[in-house]
Amino acid sequence: MLILQTIVNGPEPCPYLADQSWTMKYQHIGEMVSGEYERRLRLGWFKFGAFLQRPVCETCRECLSMRVPMNEWHPNRIQRRTLAKNADLRVQVSTPPLCDPERLLLYNRYRIAQTQGKGWTPTLMDTTAYQREFLVGPTDMTEISVWEGNRLRAIVLADVEPNAVAGVTHYYDPDWKERSIGLFAMLQTFLLAKELGRQWVYLGYYVQDSPTMGYKLQFRPCELRGWDGTWSRIEK
Repeated sequence: MLILQTIVNGPEPCPYLADQSWTMKYQHIGEMVSGEYERRLRLGWFKFGAFLQRPVCETCRECLSMRVPMNEWHPNRIQRRTLAKNADLRVQVSTPPLCDPERLLLYNRYRIAQTQGKGWTPTLMDTTAYQREFLVGPTDMTEISVWEGNRLRAIVLADVEPNAVAGVTHYYDPDWKERSIGLFAMLQTFLLAKELGRQWVYLGYYVQDSPTMGYKLQFRPCELRGWDGTWSRIEK
């Protein structure tokens, strides 16, 4: 792995907990071979674009890396219903991901809806920002796209490693919430990992008291990585 630069940003207001601040450590990665990112995942790092990042906050220890064992995971009742409800949709897996007007429009519609409904920081992207945030990096990501006919309804971006699939981000048509399209899109990450025979799905960070992170515990059994480096199991 070639590390071009290491940066520490913060403290600044935490996007997950209103009464906390966060400090992030970033490493700009120039080169990375297969398996190197997976080793970093086990150490609590996650990749966005050309950067690896992990929290190094001094006053809070709530961000816990999360992973799900694929040999034990099976969709629960709600997840099975969601898969059945959306069985008419077409799912496409491709590498590398695309950046086009249709994806940008869907992403920005999703961000506007999340800003209005959940108080997210308003962040709209153009082509340059989308590529820099998600697509430009030392390895090609995998895109999972969900289609109703020729209409794009959801996107999942993920990294596929020798023994793991790591979710990066997902976004979806906010007008399709009644179809649970966001959950359906996320489930495609698990189904891809099953199809490829991967051992783990990594889901980024879980923050217990964050209103935007609680949904992740529906994927159980799972493991959470404490700040001491120990992975602890959370049962069904």
